[in-house]
Amino acid sequence: MVVADGDGLPLASSGDTFACDEVAARMVLVGTRIKEFNGTLFGAGHHWDVQMMKVEIEGSELLVCAVGGTAEARRRQITRGAAGALRILAV
Repeated sequence: MVVADGDGLPLASSGDTFACDEVAARMVLVGTRIKEFNGTLFGAGHHWDVQMMKVEIEGSELLVCAVGGTAEARRRQITRGAAGALRILAV
């Protein structure tokens, strides 16, 4: 899991640091055009199955990304992660 800001910088992550950093940096490019993503990201010698959802917090968009596992597991992680980010960052 990784939560990234609009610049692709990880704000919170859990799991492989390299994968989280790469997914955050790459998803921000995809996230400028769409609100949700479910697919495979490719990098130099790597690939990651990713699901992403954008959430808005006080006018800023955050990308909540689940990496790896089954599509169903990623869907559950996204739902839980997005709700948690909104709850924690709510004013």
